[in-house]
Amino acid sequence: MTATKSILTISRDRALQHTRTLILQHAGYQVSAAHTDDEAIRFVEANSYVLVLLCHSVPESSRLTLVKKLKELQPKLPILMLYNSYDPTEALVDGSLHSLESPIALLNMIGFLTMSASG
Repeated sequence: MTATKSILTISRDRALQHTRTLILQHAGYQVSAAHTDDEAIRFVEANSYVLVLLCHSVPESSRLTLVKKLKELQPKLPILMLYNSYDPTEALVDGSLHSLESPIALLNMIGFLTMSASG
């Protein structure tokens, strides 16, 4: 898998993840979908991504563990947290975006966070 346009999404909500996957694929990204912490870690160990998209449906304890582990594996890998109004994170993510923002806002934020990775 090439790193140029590959994104890993991590979510516990399969419907949300599917919708985001369709949006990302339509924008030209290859998408890997992880539903568990172990699955997400295995994906990052085996592949190169331009970004990880972390859903608010992932419990805070998992967010903290995952972000720490993923940054150990690939320190320069940007992690974008999609949050909702009542569940922010203490995980050291590289960017955050309200989950109800438009698909355009999501793609713009991904483009911003991956500029240095692709250039």
